[in-house]
Amino acid sequence: MNLKFLAFSKIIFAIVFVISLGFTGYLVGDNISQRVIEKSLAKQVISTSTGGKSSQLQKLLNEIVIEQRIPGAVMYITTPKGSWLGASGVNNLSTKTRMKPTDGFAIASMSKTFMAVVVLKLVEQGKIGLDRTIATYLPRDITPHIVNSDKITVRQLLNHTSGVAEYLETKEFIQATAKRSRSQPWTAREAIQYMYKEQPQANPGEKFIYTDCNYILLELIVENITRGTLAQAIRSQILKPLGLKHTFTELREPTIGEVATGYGDRNKDGKLDSYAKVNDGNGLGDGGLVSTAEDLAKFAKALFVKKTLLSSKMMKQMLKFKDNGVGYSYGLGVERFSSPLARAIGHSGTAYGFVTLLAYIPNQNTTIVVLLNNQNVDIKSVAKTGLEVVENH
Repeated sequence: MNLKFLAFSKIIFAIVFVISLGFTGYLVGDNISQRVIEKSLAKQVISTSTGGKSSQLQKLLNEIVIEQRIPGAVMYITTPKGSWLGASGVNNLSTKTRMKPTDGFAIASMSKTFMAVVVLKLVEQGKIGLDRTIATYLPRDITPHIVNSDKITVRQLLNHTSGVAEYLETKEFIQATAKRSRSQPWTAREAIQYMYKEQPQANPGEKFIYTDCNYILLELIVENITRGTLAQAIRSQILKPLGLKHTFTELREPTIGEVATGYGDRNKDGKLDSYAKVNDGNGLGDGGLVSTAEDLAKFAKALFVKKTLLSSKMMKQMLKFKDNGVGYSYGLGVERFSSPLARAIGHSGTAYGFVTLLAYIPNQNTTIVVLLNNQNVDIKSVAKTGLEVVENH
């Protein structure tokens, strides 16, 4: 679930040609190792658009899907000139079920922004102090196992400067996931144990190190404070107030609607494999949500445009970005990126066979949601082709 600035910038480049031309979508055929576009399916389009050279972009995207081996995609774009929603490809390579704009995707680390909102709302309510140590809020039986729990602050968990060890990359966790059925959802208490014996990566506040364990610890804090589950907190604090009816916590809540199957080169043999039966932490606080493009766009609008989810004071805290490298900085559960196009805020994610992006570009008042069900996609060629199309039109 680690984030990659390059992958984000590539998607942002793709935004330009989508906005410039418009998109109608298409469907792909299925052969996991050698897929070929079925021309008859290419006519089955699901899209709403404000217009533009859609036929030209459709042809371009057909070529891109073949080259990048993307089973399916959903995109939502809203600009001052109008909104666009399109679906393409298939949501399942075995059944060849065509992708619909309403299909759900596991949004992976994009879920961290939802977590941050929940935590900041608890700060608003006086139940959590951003700069208090996490030992103040963690369950007492867990605190002794977390090195520096008496020094690490809640803020440092949110902006990945706590220095805590990672659980995802431990040999023991990787081995455990190989045998873990999806009928046995991971709990935060189970997952956090895999970092107990690991040494911290840095001292608290010393430097930025993107670490999923930060958000597992936040999950434990939220559940300890609210005396409920994180899924319940997200639902009561965000989903219900905003009317996000197609978003849910995977493996914790009932599945809503049709959910796409994620794919990736799991065996490193050049073939796409399904993640449908894999359970490597699905549903945890570092990336547990499943959502749709429209729900995510509504969330972005409330958070970044209307600014109704958090108080102005908490928004200022969320958007306090720490520069962590060339063109990349991180706030409280929010990324900010620089590119030749614009500075955008939002979050991306890669896990469970999916690559996802939610971005708001303030100076263009543009929101983009991109959902793909192949987590091994190299979007560099997409960005390159997109820029060429923009330049030529």
